Amino acid sequence: MTNNLKDMLNNIPVPDEIDDYIEIGLSKADEEHRRRKSYKPLLAIAASLVILLAFTGIVGFDRVEAAIRRALQYVPGYNVVVDTEEGRVLALKDQVMHEEGDYYLVIKAASKLGKNLSLTVESNYEEDDIYLKDGDGNISYAAAYSRSGGGEFWEGDFYFEVENDDMKNYFLLFKDIELPFTLEKTAEVEDFLQLGNHASDKGVNLVAIKKQLEDKLMISLLHQTEDKYIEDYPFEMSLMFAEDLIEEKSMYILTKDGKRIYPSLPSSFGNLMSDFYFDIEDQEGLKLVLPYLKVRYYDLKSHKIKIKTPKDGEREAINEVLSLGDFSIEIVDVRRSDREVVVAMIWNSPEDEILDYVRVRGIDGYGIGPNEETGHIELFLDLTELGRNFTLYFESPSSVMLGDWVIDLD
Repeated sequence: MTNNLKDMLNNIPVPDEIDDYIEIGLSKADEEHRRRKSYKPLLAIAASLVILLAFTGIVGFDRVEAAIRRALQYVPGYNVVVDTEEGRVLALKDQVMHEEGDYYLVIKAASKLGKNLSLTVESNYEEDDIYLKDGDGNISYAAAYSRSGGGEFWEGDFYFEVENDDMKNYFLLFKDIELPFTLEKTAEVEDFLQLGNHASDKGVNLVAIKKQLEDKLMISLLHQTEDKYIEDYPFEMSLMFAEDLIEEKSMYILTKDGKRIYPSLPSSFGNLMSDFYFDIEDQEGLKLVLPYLKVRYYDLKSHKIKIKTPKDGEREAINEVLSLGDFSIEIVDVRRSDREVVVAMIWNSPEDEILDYVRVRGIDGYGIGPNEETGHIELFLDLTELGRNFTLYFESPSSVMLGDWVIDLD
């Protein structure tokens, strides 16, 4: 690995937490919070992207993806690399699948830079360890991995340090399966926008790459931005509290005669590249419309507020505002019913953004959800976790950034 890439990895801030849907090899993220049962949970959607991790050890994926976004962008399934200053990249051109009855194992993407090789694997087999064997019989263990699941299948990203820089032939070892695959030299482009049709707004460039499948049109989306962390693309399943405030909740393909085609499941999101599937055949005049993007501000944190725990049946007015950059959270009041303490909040956002979620700190466990009668967002706390007073603050807000990204797909 070059010093340039090492520096990029080491200098990018690491988010304090990793989403508890994701399991990192040899280390598990702590439970971040508990949500009330009445609140619709997010679907755990597996990311389809695999990009080279050019060092070993356990790291947070947010940091890896941020570093790679600046250093190297490999487009899985298309054999394209943007910016090859780091070296020669080998990649898997097409997916490789093993099927046995109703079970399947598929290598969705693979890339290799020097002795560092990464894989994205999807399967509906019961989870098990994954190993890598090269053409000379050398077996490698994953130096780092992430697995996420949704429904009946799981998907994982696995990173290996291999023996031979130039080796192209490998076997994925899983249970009693040896699935062979071959890496090829990637094509090169100088500019991110050369990868496909694109649109720009609010300082974010989006590129759409289309691929006709048997019965669907697959759109692969990539983004480029200098000062924002793009957390998700417009997809209704990814919305939380902003869902009722947005007229158009998902991206869609607009046909020449004005028909809207929305993405179908399974679709997937990765911070560098995501695949979305549409029940339509490729044709002239198609446009991809993205009415918003989800943005995360990891560096924003409010000041702390100390609240006195009310007695049973009491409600105490607070009326204090905590700022989070251009956002603010007004603590309206706090009330208690038996062993449940409820903090009522009003979330305020700038004109072109809608606050969708925020991390609550100062307490270990909580539930959060909207109150349809008052319009407040309410924070639910367990009395057993509170003392006579408790402290709250907020950080890492996620927002829906409204914009106008329309990409011609011709």
